[in-house]
Amino acid sequence: MSKKKCRRVRRKWKRTGVRLLFLALVLAGGIRCISWLSENSPGHLGSLTWQEVREQAGYVDEDDADLVKPQSRSEDEVQKTIKKLAKNDKSYKQIYENYNAYPQGMLTSLCNNPEMIDYVKDYPYAAREAAGGFTKAEKKADLPLLIQWDKRWGYAPYGNSNVGMSGCAPTCMSMVVLALTGNDKATPDKIAEYASDHGYYEENTGTSWSFFAEGAEHYKVNGQEISLDEHVITSHLKKGEPIICSMRPGDFTSGGHFIVLAGVSDGKIMVHDPNSRERSKVLWNYETLEPQIKNLWVFSKS
Repeated sequence: MSKKKCRRVRRKWKRTGVRLLFLALVLAGGIRCISWLSENSPGHLGSLTWQEVREQAGYVDEDDADLVKPQSRSEDEVQKTIKKLAKNDKSYKQIYENYNAYPQGMLTSLCNNPEMIDYVKDYPYAAREAAGGFTKAEKKADLPLLIQWDKRWGYAPYGNSNVGMSGCAPTCMSMVVLALTGNDKATPDKIAEYASDHGYYEENTGTSWSFFAEGAEHYKVNGQEISLDEHVITSHLKKGEPIICSMRPGDFTSGGHFIVLAGVSDGKIMVHDPNSRERSKVLWNYETLEPQIKNLWVFSKS
C-alpha cells in the first residue's frame, strides 16, 4: 500500500474514532439524564428544588395557582349552577336533563370540582363495581397520584355511598401502600372494602381515624399519629415517609377530606389530593395548610 493511501486510511479511521467517541459521550449523557429523571420523578418523596419540580411536572407555586375554594351550596343553588353550565356544555346538559338520576351530594361535588364531569355524567349507566387495577406507571412511581373518582374504582361501593364520593381515605391509603410495599392488589376499592368490612367506616361520618394506625397494619405498613409541626412534617417527607392528613373546610373541601403530603420543594409542600389533579399540581405553603389540618399520620414500611 502506498504512503498516500495509508495516510487516507489513517485519516478515515481517525474521523471514525472521533465520531464513535462523540456518540459514546451522547449516550452516556442520555443515560445519566434518564437516571436523574427516574430518581426525581414527580412522585419522588425527597427534597427537590423548585426549578426541578416545575420543569418535571408543571407544578405551580400556590401564589400563582388559579383555584376556587370548595363551597357549601343549597339544593336550589346546585340545580341553578348545573342549569347554567348546561347551556354551553353537552355533558352538563345531559346531567341536567336527567337531574333526578344523580345523588344530590354528587351534583354538589361536581359544582365544586368540574374535573369530575365524566365520572358524574356516566354514573347512571355504570356498573357498581371496580373495573381495573393500577397502570405500569403507577406501579413504578415512588408515590402515585390516585384519584378517588377514577372510573376504575370510583363506582365501587363504600359504606352507604361509593369510592368516588366517600373514598378519599382508602384512596390515600392506597397511594401509601403501593408506594411503600409495592402491593398492586391494594387498589382504592379493595382498601375501601377492607375498611368497611372491619368497622372503619362510620355512617354519615366517613372513615374512622383509627383506620390509619390499626388498618395500616393489615397492609404491612406502620401508621403513627404525629404532631402538627413544620419541622416534624418536613423531616419525615425528606426521609420518604408520606403523611395522610384529615382536613377542615378550606382549600380542599367544604366539609371533610383526606389528602397525602407527598414531598417538599424549597420549603413548600407537595400534596396528592385524591379529589383533584389540579390541586395536586400546586406547591403549598405550610402556613396555608396548617390551620386546615385536623390530624395527621406518617407512614413507613413495617
